[in-house]
Amino acid sequence: MSERSEKLLPATLSGVRPGEGPAVTEVIAQCGLHTEDITAELLRNTILARKGPRIIGTVALEVSGSFGLLRSLAVLEKFRGQGVARQLILAAEKSARQMGIHTLYLLTLTAEKYLSRRGFESIERSAAPDGIQDTAEFKSLCPDSAVCMKKSIA
Repeated sequence: MSERSEKLLPATLSGVRPGEGPAVTEVIAQCGLHTEDITAELLRNTILARKGPRIIGTVALEVSGSFGLLRSLAVLEKFRGQGVARQLILAAEKSARQMGIHTLYLLTLTAEKYLSRRGFESIERSAAPDGIQDTAEFKSLCPDSAVCMKKSIA
């Protein structure tokens, strides 16, 4: 579906509520993303999209100084193409700015085209700051074939 014809699903955005860690992990896993390094700390910086009580999407920020790693951007297949990912990215950018983050980085195997429309640009993986490269996501969880992208949000 093209961006112009994308219908907007009114999702409710919130943080992770007590006891929801396993449900969040399950949504991420259902979207084919790794969950091995999801910690309580990461869950504190996770934004959820909900349709009623159901979690339908996630995005998380891993913070390294004034840089952030956008990760676990996941929307259940049934709810894709309805603006949920866009709402999650905008909320993550707002949250990152409030935390003093001025640049976001991410790794993707499947969403480079979509994320470039959201203002991210592809860069060499080695161009990411050391603190971002030191994350498990960079070191071992995402393969070398993953595209590294960045966006200034200052």
